[in-house]
Amino acid sequence: MIKKERLYTLDLIRAIAVILILITHYNANFIGFNGPVQLDKVVLTAFPFNIYIGDLGVGLFLLISGASMYYVYANQKLNLANFSKKRLLNILPMFYIAYALAFLYNFWMNKGFSHDGISLKWGLSTIFGFDSLMQTAGFPSFMLVGEWFLGMIMMVYLVFPLLKVCFEKQTGLTLLISSIIFLVVQSVQYPENKIWTLVQLTIGLIPVFVFGMFLQKYAKALNNIVSIGLSVFVLIVVSFGKFGDVPSKIMMAIVSVAVFVILTNVAKYLEQKSIKRCVTWLVKYAYPIFLIHHFVINQVVKHFDLLMVGKLDSYILFVLCLSIIFPISVLVYRLERMILNVK
Repeated sequence: MIKKERLYTLDLIRAIAVILILITHYNANFIGFNGPVQLDKVVLTAFPFNIYIGDLGVGLFLLISGASMYYVYANQKLNLANFSKKRLLNILPMFYIAYALAFLYNFWMNKGFSHDGISLKWGLSTIFGFDSLMQTAGFPSFMLVGEWFLGMIMMVYLVFPLLKVCFEKQTGLTLLISSIIFLVVQSVQYPENKIWTLVQLTIGLIPVFVFGMFLQKYAKALNNIVSIGLSVFVLIVVSFGKFGDVPSKIMMAIVSVAVFVILTNVAKYLEQKSIKRCVTWLVKYAYPIFLIHHFVINQVVKHFDLLMVGKLDSYILFVLCLSIIFPISVLVYRLERMILNVK
């Protein structure tokens, strides 16, 4: 397979998505997920463009995953065995390393291991990297690191060879079918049904990955002032309109696509050395950051009385979290390279 040059545009969007995810799980401590609502203490915002900031981060990650996979593999034959092996080796070893470090930390702090009555059979989801996805859907798990998105993207990789064939042979039809599946699955709500929640977080979001493939295929056609104007218009409408009855993941897709299009158009104006250096660093360590940030944030903030923390204190606490997350991410990255003997 021909090795293609990295696209700065895609790297920039990936770096922004990493920042959004970091902010998301820190802000969770102030918007009712991990304590009382204290919106004045969130970093930047919790609801950009009238959607949850975490949804924007996930939406951009899905789009960038679809775009980058299409960019790398477009019009090339896939060896299914080699493709699957490469994807698994890109995901699981580092996941195991991060999990082992978190497990050992908890083992030390808790003076032992307790599974709180959870059957050890649920450990299978950890072995395959699906534990956070299962927990988010409401199933028992031994989740310590990573996010539900990890299990979801692994499922996407499983079906990517088929998606690629369909997309290249019938782009319009594939996009249409994907859109219908997305709208139907995300519109039907059974919040108490764990299986259906799992379907919504997997099959129901694969279409957003396909949208990313489409955006990459027609990147040049979308690189114009009209695309920017339409995207800005969409963001203004959703920011000031009332869309409470629209399912959150549908709003996520609309906003994420608009933001993606804007970023692909303005990326060329953000190529200063300092910005490029930050983007390159964040992209290099994006996966270990993604794996360990939530665990680290939870461990750090529990040492503080968040009711007594002021707005400035909150920003300082966020910087403190980053100062721990970043070096540990580098450590996890280097450990994986050392264990796998990768330069």
